[in-house]
Amino acid sequence: MSGGLLEKAKNQDSESEVDDVEAVVEEMGNSVDGGLLGRASADGGSPSGGSSSFDGFDPSKVKMGVAGVMGALLVLFVLYQVVMGFTFGGYSISVSDVEVDEDGNNLRVQVFIGTPMFKSSPSGDMSMTVSYGPGEVWTGSFPVDSKLSWYDVAFSDFYRNNSRGAAADGSDIVYSVSVTLEGSSSESYPIAGEISDRTIDTVDGELSGVTQICDCDDKNDLDHLGVQFRVGMGALDPVQSNTSNLMMHVDSDYTVEAKIIYDSSEVYSFPTVSVDGASATWSGGSGEVEESWLDLQGDESIVDLFAETVYFIPRDSFYDGDGCYSVEITVIHSSPFGDDITGTSSQGWEFFWDYNEGRSTEDPDGDGPGEGEPYKPPEDC
Repeated sequence: MSGGLLEKAKNQDSESEVDDVEAVVEEMGNSVDGGLLGRASADGGSPSGGSSSFDGFDPSKVKMGVAGVMGALLVLFVLYQVVMGFTFGGYSISVSDVEVDEDGNNLRVQVFIGTPMFKSSPSGDMSMTVSYGPGEVWTGSFPVDSKLSWYDVAFSDFYRNNSRGAAADGSDIVYSVSVTLEGSSSESYPIAGEISDRTIDTVDGELSGVTQICDCDDKNDLDHLGVQFRVGMGALDPVQSNTSNLMMHVDSDYTVEAKIIYDSSEVYSFPTVSVDGASATWSGGSGEVEESWLDLQGDESIVDLFAETVYFIPRDSFYDGDGCYSVEITVIHSSPFGDDITGTSSQGWEFFWDYNEGRSTEDPDGDGPGEGEPYKPPEDC
């Protein structure tokens, strides 16, 4: 039985196991001798010398590439910090804009704060100084908690006088503002005179006749209805004070009393006008001060040849006969913008309405139709 089929099978299995073990050992030997190191040696290189390529990759180039990427990322990071307002040292602070809050009579100052790197937002108290020319006129402080914010300073805290043409030689005295936070200070930011001027020092007025052709023989077919009325309030222009552009526009808070004067006597008073910035209101009306001038709309109106509505002061409200009419204006400032100022129009207007409507249009010699008595337009007086 020892040489039977069963024993042959056992012998065959033993031989197979031995062959399998020898195959595994041989394969392991091949891995040691023919692996990555072996292949590198076969390609003519070694880990300690010769070529440094590993399957086509150069380690020195890989290191250089990584270093380049890291450098680029660092540059981008720094640029991002700069764009976002971060600094490498203390705060970076600047005044970026100024404007006027007419409702609150405040100067509004916008401040930008760049924070030190890795600090998310500014904190602490910021000092603000307003100067008029070389002298400081107000200093205060504000708590800060953001990079970009508006801060209000009341005009009553710092206002001294106008800026444009305010110096004795006619030059400007400029208002400016600066800020400081934890030892970091901004540059001085100049404030334009167009928004810092608040004092009216020059007034003027104007009357313009409103006439309508009518089918009325008793008035020579011409009806003088009244006058358009407007007043001017501003600051004297030191450069163009002798030209038609006499005044510089000023936004401020004040009231206006406007009267029509005839033969040194008051014949008409317009309702008191209140001005806030440039917006004007009065009983029954409103308007806008534009380039220093304000139209005072009368109680009556007509539509002119251009289909536009013309408001006017009716004749019977002020006219007291032919002669010279002028305008008197009084401006009363709200504190602290200035003292009261009263002045009259730079010229008067002599109207000849009674004469024009009653004059004879017949030939003065009585020999037939002729030019008769000439029409008289208004004259300066």
